[in-house]
Amino acid sequence: MRRRLALLLIVLLPTSALFGVAACGDAATEPSRLPVTNDKEGGKGKTDSKVVDPPEETDSGTELPEASTGPGRVYAHTKDTLYIYEPVAGSLMPIAPFTFDDPLDKADIIDLAVDRTGNVFGTTFNDFFSIDPATALCTHIALAGTLDYPNALSFVPAGTADPGKETLVGYASSIGTNTAVAYVKIDTTTGAMTTIGNMNKLTTGPQYRSSGDLVSIIQDGNKTYATVKLMVDGGIGGSDLLAEVDPKDGHVIRIIGDTKQTNLFGFGYWAGKGYGFSDTGRIVEIDMSTGSSVVLKTLMGDGGVALPWYGAGVTTQAPAR
Repeated sequence: MRRRLALLLIVLLPTSALFGVAACGDAATEPSRLPVTNDKEGGKGKTDSKVVDPPEETDSGTELPEASTGPGRVYAHTKDTLYIYEPVAGSLMPIAPFTFDDPLDKADIIDLAVDRTGNVFGTTFNDFFSIDPATALCTHIALAGTLDYPNALSFVPAGTADPGKETLVGYASSIGTNTAVAYVKIDTTTGAMTTIGNMNKLTTGPQYRSSGDLVSIIQDGNKTYATVKLMVDGGIGGSDLLAEVDPKDGHVIRIIGDTKQTNLFGFGYWAGKGYGFSDTGRIVEIDMSTGSSVVLKTLMGDGGVALPWYGAGVTTQAPAR
């Protein structure tokens, strides 16, 4: 059968409706290949979402005001719904629940990436899709091979991973291992993955693995940033670190600082500031020079339970200031 997950998806759940900035999620089921620790885990049960600001702040509403950099446009998503975060106003709006051109593909979207012209692509561990940013329709492109599709994706500018064009890259794991250190490029037409590097250039010294996502910005000198975890004694220690990585081969160039956050599964950038999206529903602003962070908003479901973010993406043309 064309899908490895087809037999697990006999019963399809209905698409939920959106109300203002609220989104109803389908009843969550743990993906069959979702690692049980330090990966994109979702909460259980059907929930309606709402955005909760820290007590000292107020929501800016749903309008996208004009600004010197123009309205910001950072895509973010839960396991089943696409959102747009506008960092200039600090507003969060649902776009739509993810739908699939083939119902057998229905699964948790684990990350997405946006090219310089606004085309969006996304992954489950098994499958690669193009995603309509206006409707969240996922059109199937390919099935994974010897590597899981990455849960850390970004386009990198032309002249980095490929001399002639922008390239979709990510940190991938061998199937079922959750190592997330192999740096791969993905052909957006065929979905074929090619390993072109590793997060750790040397086998000695500190060893890191992807903790969730990466971004690469043309107007920031083609610099590429990732959230990473330090691997300690075969395990993963501490909070997420902000790292600069080499877009050509993916290795960690330097650790910028500690975000003091954990499981930032989505990572965006706008006007020189980073934006992290965590599995605790938090949206945090990250200082790109120090790695320090501050919580801006929290996405909450029914019963006061935080809804986990699964990923985020932003165009490589995002402004640097």
